[in-house]
Amino acid sequence: MRLFTLAATALLALAGTAATAQTDYPARRITLVVSASTGGGLDGIARLLSKRMQEAWGQPAIVENQGGADGLIATQRVAQSPPDGYTLLLTIPSLLLLKHNSKDLGFDPVASLAPVSELARTPSAIAVNVKSGIQSFKDLVAFCNRAPKPCTWGTGQQLSYLYGRRTFALSGITDTVNVPYKGTGPVVTDLLGGHIDIGVTSIAAPLPHHQKGALRILAINAEKRAPQAPDVPTFQEVGLNVPARGSWYGLFAPRNTPPEVIARIEALMRTLGTEPASQDVVRTLGADPVFGGTREFAAAIREEETFLDGLIKQYPLKK
Repeated sequence: MRLFTLAATALLALAGTAATAQTDYPARRITLVVSASTGGGLDGIARLLSKRMQEAWGQPAIVENQGGADGLIATQRVAQSPPDGYTLLLTIPSLLLLKHNSKDLGFDPVASLAPVSELARTPSAIAVNVKSGIQSFKDLVAFCNRAPKPCTWGTGQQLSYLYGRRTFALSGITDTVNVPYKGTGPVVTDLLGGHIDIGVTSIAAPLPHHQKGALRILAINAEKRAPQAPDVPTFQEVGLNVPARGSWYGLFAPRNTPPEVIARIEALMRTLGTEPASQDVVRTLGADPVFGGTREFAAAIREEETFLDGLIKQYPLKK
């Protein structure tokens, strides 16, 4: 597959010595471009990285939220930046879906980037407003199938749209209308306001409101229940026979970024993976910390692209 071929080849040559290569990076401000609006899990992890980069390197690291167009705006912003490590992208597997949206992008979003680190993994979730009276996923199916008008469900990116389509098809919910947003934060805002019936997001955005009793997460797509919400069953527990698969949060640089710069960033990510405080921040967002290496992340992306390509054949994306 074409995925990250050039970047992966260069990085594999680093072996163990690149991590200690001498470089003056960073010598100035770093910009972390987030492919989502504020308020979600990806944004929360970006804030963590900003803080730790500044502490470790003595240079400011600012967060720039570029939600919209399913991550394309943020991806273009980074892909077209100088390959020097000073403009980095935080995004999710929706990156791998951009090629299905249009044949006229003018660039290859995936090949234009170099993977640096898989930061965390988070399950997808189905959430409702507690005022709806829906207590369980079974209640949701009954509610939507007897409602006088289609149930509305909000998504912040096409990955959630794809997972929502599959969830409703397998659960027997027959009449729904999708409402797209520029990130998971606005989905939760409208769910709290009663403007949509269902939110399909990662667990991070609705989790604080579930814990406070304003929203109810009905199920998560994970192998086991989340420690932050032990009352929430998994998809398997509610009868949805789907692979236990959620989303990753990943860090990328522009393609052709010098290997020694990528190695410096990767080394800091691995350090965060050993810090209990950093891991705790990620867990409060409903995610499992990873902070893995570049080669492992590149392999995970190849596998993820194959999975998503197969899923799209079953549930075509909305153009």
